[in-house]
Amino acid sequence: MIENFEINDYKTKNELTRAKLFSTLCTSIRSYHNLVSIQKSRDGLRKIVDSAANQFQERSLASFTEGVLEQINVLFDIHSEGIFCVSSRPLNPPQQLEKIYCHATSKRQEDEHIIVAASKKYQKVFGHPLDSVELEPSSQCVIRQAFKEGKNVIQDGNIALYLDTPSRWKAVIYIMTDRTNLLDQLDPELLSVFIQNVALGLENTKFINQLFDAVFTDEITGLHSRLGFVDSQAPTLLKQTGRLTLAVIDIDDFHQINESLGFEYGNRVLKVFGKTLQQALPANSIVGRLHSDAFAVATELEEPELCNMLQNLQDTRFSMDGGTFYLSATAGLFSVSYDGDIYDIEVALRRAEIALKQAKSKRRGSTLTFDDGMEKACTERLNLINKLRHDLAENRLYLVFQPKVDLRDDRIIGAEALIRWEHPELGEVSPGVFVPIAEAAGLSFELDTYVFRTACEILEANPHFPEIAVNISPLTLSRRELLPVLNGILQKYGVDKDRISLEITEGCFVQGENTKFNITMLHRQNWTLHLDDFGSGYSSFGYLLDLPVSVIKIDRIFTWGLSKCDRSETLLGGMVNMLKGMNKQVLIEGLETEEQLVAAVAAGLDMAQGYLFYKPMPLEAFNLALQEQVAIA
Repeated sequence: MIENFEINDYKTKNELTRAKLFSTLCTSIRSYHNLVSIQKSRDGLRKIVDSAANQFQERSLASFTEGVLEQINVLFDIHSEGIFCVSSRPLNPPQQLEKIYCHATSKRQEDEHIIVAASKKYQKVFGHPLDSVELEPSSQCVIRQAFKEGKNVIQDGNIALYLDTPSRWKAVIYIMTDRTNLLDQLDPELLSVFIQNVALGLENTKFINQLFDAVFTDEITGLHSRLGFVDSQAPTLLKQTGRLTLAVIDIDDFHQINESLGFEYGNRVLKVFGKTLQQALPANSIVGRLHSDAFAVATELEEPELCNMLQNLQDTRFSMDGGTFYLSATAGLFSVSYDGDIYDIEVALRRAEIALKQAKSKRRGSTLTFDDGMEKACTERLNLINKLRHDLAENRLYLVFQPKVDLRDDRIIGAEALIRWEHPELGEVSPGVFVPIAEAAGLSFELDTYVFRTACEILEANPHFPEIAVNISPLTLSRRELLPVLNGILQKYGVDKDRISLEITEGCFVQGENTKFNITMLHRQNWTLHLDDFGSGYSSFGYLLDLPVSVIKIDRIFTWGLSKCDRSETLLGGMVNMLKGMNKQVLIEGLETEEQLVAAVAAGLDMAQGYLFYKPMPLEAFNLALQEQVAIA
């Protein structure tokens, strides 16, 4: 005692009287009780802090409230039965709580009381209304009185601890004990701190579940989000069923709905499509929205059954706003099995997405099942993109030049710069392979400006070269920074605009306002524009009236018909006359035979490009061809 509490008061025998002895003992005992009370308060406070820390770690309402009941027994040193009930929905309740309320009662009144935790005796009543619990009338009365008066209520062995939260969430912790003097033995301040911690913890579970709702639920459709599908729902279903078929489904041309009818209408279409998917699948199937117009499905259906269901969607009439419409959807499938460890759903989903991309490239509205060859091709494609990025940064790509000739004297009057790539491991990579991949990977701008910069560097070193034409892709032409970049390159190498021209395709005219703006500014700044591949796509003489291009390049599709069909020659002649009537120069591509040459001249063409004259050639060969031409002259 002396060591623990540092008691050092003592009385000598000669000064100790009966009164002094009585007084000293009473004072010492009172001090001892106070010290013991302080020590217990410290222990209680530590338990409160520890319990609060444990409670704040709980994310589910059930786990949190069960923990509260356990902590009450520890804190109060009792072994009692109890329940934890909440009344009235809090503001913006999470889905978990909303489901409990909806399961328990359809009422939305202030006096609804739902059991959210219970000790062993009352375990079966979780999620039920308080009215359905078999409690003594006195217990029911204590709980309802606590709710009504908003304070703790104690009647004999019935104890109801009241608490509320900032989001207007009311709760009562009911405990039943034979220790009727229990609360009298507790420090009221400690009890208040405990209740406040429980209230904060209750609010904390709501906020955490709201965050999980936001992360795991798609805001637009109410379906599972990608994270909810991959991290929670699909793995759980896979563990239950042993195998699943995964599908990634993409609504075809959905962007046209957004562009023509607006994003709000598009969002409603997404809701209708998602609901239709849910209704077409078995009840335990999982449907999620991955992004934009892409949906994911996890189901017990075998691949052929799921494929048939998805194909039936092509014939489904979707109803909305009193009208009906059809949607085409493309899908990729992948099957996954549970073998003791949950298969990586993200990997499975990625393989279904690979199959989807393959399906979209072959035929919209189709469904393909993943095979290993698809993943291998995807990996090779990714490696190719990485190598291309590296070699672009290291300036390892080079240009070849295909001359343009004047049909009146066969003289070289210009050339088209074409990019080539020879990789140390891959060898010569065809432009037909790496250019589309570069476009899909978002490298069009880098590739086009690389060609333009290299062409300007060559023109600076070769002042005698004729006009060089550089291809500009539709994606590049839509970039706002295009003109500043091109002008900066010209200034760096000191090249005049009349020595270099830009070849654009008809696809540029469907790219949007940025493209139109850039074409207008190029014209105002006196750039020379050539229209490439005329007649292969969106050909219209109407837009040529206002189009600021000086040269029209007739696509090789017309060249192939020359000398084989009289109508081709007649059509070509009519086109040339109309274009010249618009003050446009006309060049034909792809001339390879003498018969084609004769027909082209007969049609009134003055310029041509093709293997009949020159194939694309390296810089040295092109320079030599120019020198030979000068020597002949």
